[in-house]
Amino acid sequence: LLLFSFQSSDCHHGRSVSSSRLNFFDIELLRYVAEGKPGNVMVSPASVKSTLAMLLEGAKGVTATEIRNALRLSTDADDRKVELIKYLNALNLKETSTVLQSASGAFVSKKLALNKDFEAAIKRDFSSEMTKTDFDDPKKALDLINTWVSQKTHGLIPTIVEPGNANEIRYLILANALYFKSTWKYAFNPRHTRADCFYRSEACEKVTMMELETDLPYAYVDDLRAHALELPYEGGRYSMIILVPLDREGCEALIRDLPFLSLAQIHDLMHPTEVTLVMPKFTVSYNADLVEPLSKMHMSSLFSSKSNLTGIFDGSTASVSSFQHKVFMSVDEVGTVAAAVSAAAVVPLSFSGVDIRVDKPFVFFIRDNDLGIVLFEGKIEEPTPFVEPVKPQANVVPVKTEQAPVLSLKPAAFVEPSKPLANGPKEMLNLQKPNFDSSKPVELTTTVKPTGFFDSVKNFFG
Repeated sequence: LLLFSFQSSDCHHGRSVSSSRLNFFDIELLRYVAEGKPGNVMVSPASVKSTLAMLLEGAKGVTATEIRNALRLSTDADDRKVELIKYLNALNLKETSTVLQSASGAFVSKKLALNKDFEAAIKRDFSSEMTKTDFDDPKKALDLINTWVSQKTHGLIPTIVEPGNANEIRYLILANALYFKSTWKYAFNPRHTRADCFYRSEACEKVTMMELETDLPYAYVDDLRAHALELPYEGGRYSMIILVPLDREGCEALIRDLPFLSLAQIHDLMHPTEVTLVMPKFTVSYNADLVEPLSKMHMSSLFSSKSNLTGIFDGSTASVSSFQHKVFMSVDEVGTVAAAVSAAAVVPLSFSGVDIRVDKPFVFFIRDNDLGIVLFEGKIEEPTPFVEPVKPQANVVPVKTEQAPVLSLKPAAFVEPSKPLANGPKEMLNLQKPNFDSSKPVELTTTVKPTGFFDSVKNFFG
């Protein structure tokens, strides 16, 4: 059994207990995915949770308990169902400025029969598309799955199964895709975009920096030793929360300490503040097998021979051999194509004229403020490099030249005009009869014979 989740990415303060509880999973997932990983890291908790929730429909015994505990779901089946349906329904929205689309798919071997209750549940609760697949033809199966992925992510993620892994696919693939696109409520002015330093250790790397001056929700969180800033998207429901550590090497410690402070608490600490924000443009393309991180989150039986997924296949069980996760996000001046246990001691800064320079590795979350759902989260260490624009040479005017077409027919014979031109004497223009060669481009030359003004008048009147 292989699992795939993939996301692409071209606000009111909901504070339910369930959303805060669910955020524990988000923070843990980021911690274990980023652990020991240099460079950019990104994951979509919403997509991963959707895929795990599909598995939960067929899980029994210890395996079901592990998944339920990791997701912080209620032990009561009816309450759990209400939570999941509310969660899944929130992953689809289409407004003028924001598009959020979620899709689930199941690709099942033609040789196997799914349990009827499992099949009915994922169709009913997840609107999952069921596709019988011939896994004996790996290339055909690969093309089928990757085409589905590309369509659901609007082409931003063209593949999830690479050719080298095609032979590993044999029985069932559960897949979830999440697409998010939105514009900033306060757009960055492209005229202020420039090259500036982004520091990794002590080294300055020139990256493309954007600048914005406006009132934004802001707080300094002393327990995290980090600045917290919210960038809202149009409409206010979604926003990007940026956490910038004080120290250039503070990103790892920041992620380590996040479990002690929920995103809802961080959000509540923020106050509208006049901010000058300088932050980099960035594009993230990240893929990983999540078996190891999810095992560390106490779901180890799911990936072992002890797995109890007897509710998926009739007459047999299965284990998860791979949990592939792919994400893509692009953040620019316009927008994005794209988480406690104890109270924190907060030391707010003066609420006037705060300068925030995001010039070191930082952490971000894209969050549904109504329900507290984290759509995307990650760590950025390698923003978009700055590319010096090509400058034109001084005092050189570029001239666009085009080759005349080659004529396939011989032109009409040249006839010398018998009358002077209407607007001047015939001596002023001397039209040369071209020496025509049908195999070469036609060139017409016009020779201007200079004359004095009085000579022209004299010649014109005879």
